[in-house]
Amino acid sequence: MKINSNIMAYLTNNAYTHNEKRLNLSTARLSSGYKLNKAGDDPANFAIAKRMKMQLEGMDKVKTNATTGTSVVETAESAITEIGDMIQRLNELAIKSANGTLSESDRSMIQKEVDELKNEIDRISATSEFNGMPLLDGGFQNKGYCENRTDVKVHEYSDTTTAGVYKMKLDYTMVPNMEKYSVVGDTEEIFGSIEPRLSKLEADTSGNYSIALSSVREDGVEVRWESTETFTADDIKTSPDGSKKIKGVDQDGKEHELTIQFQLEYRYTVDEGADAADEAKGIKKAEELLGSLTGPQDYHASTYTVRDPEDPNNEEKGTDYVTFTSKNGNEVTLEIRDRKKLKDDSGEITVDLTGEGAMRLQVGTEEGDVLKLSIPEMNLERLHLKDLDMTTQKDARQSIDKISFALDYVNSVRSKLGAYQNRLENTVTYIDASHEALTSSYSRIRDTDMAEEMTEFTNLQVLTQAGMSMLAQANEFPQQALQLLQ
Repeated sequence: MKINSNIMAYLTNNAYTHNEKRLNLSTARLSSGYKLNKAGDDPANFAIAKRMKMQLEGMDKVKTNATTGTSVVETAESAITEIGDMIQRLNELAIKSANGTLSESDRSMIQKEVDELKNEIDRISATSEFNGMPLLDGGFQNKGYCENRTDVKVHEYSDTTTAGVYKMKLDYTMVPNMEKYSVVGDTEEIFGSIEPRLSKLEADTSGNYSIALSSVREDGVEVRWESTETFTADDIKTSPDGSKKIKGVDQDGKEHELTIQFQLEYRYTVDEGADAADEAKGIKKAEELLGSLTGPQDYHASTYTVRDPEDPNNEEKGTDYVTFTSKNGNEVTLEIRDRKKLKDDSGEITVDLTGEGAMRLQVGTEEGDVLKLSIPEMNLERLHLKDLDMTTQKDARQSIDKISFALDYVNSVRSKLGAYQNRLENTVTYIDASHEALTSSYSRIRDTDMAEEMTEFTNLQVLTQAGMSMLAQANEFPQQALQLLQ
């Protein structure tokens, strides 16, 4: 029995202090709702929980980004829908103006509506904005440029096209367009008052073309005329107005001479890729951009050609939008200002597709989790409707073709925006599912199980109260040593 060292009190106090710490920890867990309140509670799981928390908070912002992106797409599409409706109206007016029953005065009235519709298309294109940013002026279009020429520009390219520098060679030959022609002069003797249609356009191995026209007269009789002589594309090229007089016979064997007017299209050939020296500089082959090329492969301009406004009959000048589409889904549109100069200069171009320009939406919590919204420009010039004229029957017929391209272009852009919208909606769905699963994991690691912790808390309360009582008893134990001194 010792009085200087109360071993029983020390033991009791240690047990009490230990239980008191555990009680404080349990109290903190119950009051905060977290099983891990500081790193010392469980260093490894605490770090994991913090990373999960950061990811969850990032997902909340990602969902906001995706829904905002959907709003951008909806805003752009609503404007393009209105433009599409106006182009539909232009198509109706063109068909109406092409009818032979209208007078010049009638077509003049039609042209007034055409001009107002054109002005409204440009106005919508210029004023459609989101958060103060124009959407339809081409500012959010994939950017690229031609390194070695100023008269060739990269107009646009598809989202799937890999960014990089590509070298290619363009060459072209002119062939008559089977769908764009007109018969100049008095044709009623052969076809009646109904305009004939092109029923055959064939070329032999030497590039000599033969042609056949047919029509159904108002009396229901089908008539046909077929050329007895051939012509070449160069014949059309050297003609001042793109016309050629061709002799032929009708189905009764009677000979007639017709003046056929053609509109020519250019057919481009991608001929070369990068050489070894260029590859060392990071220049890629054309086949990497346009797919595997087995010999000369032809691409033709899938957009309407805008001729030189100062000389409408000049097929060598003016802007030509040439769209190259490969089997692997890459699509690149080049804007060629002077075709003749390009041909004379060997046609070699080096194209740099930067991979920039599109609106980048952060749709994930990592650096590379982005969705690029490439929104093409939607003005009269890009739609090739700037010089739309319906004041004559011939101009009205040509306007139908221009408007057809514009409608196709608008529909393709709307399809593209629709794909973006579907992807963003799927992104939001994925984020919601991921957020739910990650929240469950985070909760299992960090959140307090209140029932289990309350049981622990009650147990610790009893232990601390018992410890306090026993400590009082232990402090009284040395007093018993005084009885030995009495």
